[in-house]
Amino acid sequence: MSLMNTVTKMAMGFAMAKGMDAIQKNGGLGNVLSGLTGSAGGTQQAGLGGLGDMLGQLSAPGAAGGGLGGMLGQLSGGGGMAAVGGLGGLGALLGGLAGARGGEAGGGLEALLNQDNPAEEPDEDDVAKLMLRAMTQAARADGDLDQGEKTKLIDIVREGDPGTTETLQSILDEPVDAARLAADTPKGLETQVYTMSVNAITPDNQAEAQYLHALASGLGLQPQTANAIHDSLGAPRLYN
Repeated sequence: MSLMNTVTKMAMGFAMAKGMDAIQKNGGLGNVLSGLTGSAGGTQQAGLGGLGDMLGQLSAPGAAGGGLGGMLGQLSGGGGMAAVGGLGGLGALLGGLAGARGGEAGGGLEALLNQDNPAEEPDEDDVAKLMLRAMTQAARADGDLDQGEKTKLIDIVREGDPGTTETLQSILDEPVDAARLAADTPKGLETQVYTMSVNAITPDNQAEAQYLHALASGLGLQPQTANAIHDSLGAPRLYN
């Protein structure tokens, strides 16, 4: 599995989990979906809360939306786990996350992202590593992943080559540092990094809000741009 495929798999996993969270909080249909996503023994997974529970759902063939493979197939025009490929493919993926999370139409988000592409196409693996850092650091913003969650995350991509697993482990071992992530973001990828970060969480506590504020500030994003990304992903706004 290439690094960009790993990005796709992880991003859609986060989006599907957060979308399911939103439905379940509204009751009604959410109660039905809770039953559908319960474990084999019938126990519900607490709204897919926690990265460990979410990761356990990534490859489930009965998951909402036809499972992760079905969701990815819709984004890539078939082929299941086909690579995103290039910044254009990354923009399409990020735009598609809006629908998976139950946010606003993804086309508006994709248009916003496309305004901010770098002048020259960066190395795909470098972009993939950056996006993996964005997602995993945001997920750890309100407390580090425990060893069980880290292990489950590694297990998700273990079918890939050892280098991919080693890269992910190295990324998970990095300290959470919004300022450093922002400083390492090439010009033109600011909105992409911020979108990936927001997609990984539902910013509903002080630690996550502070992390995203530090990241947005470090990336030089205006409050209205940050709010537009949050709106697109169905996430609470950061700024009034």
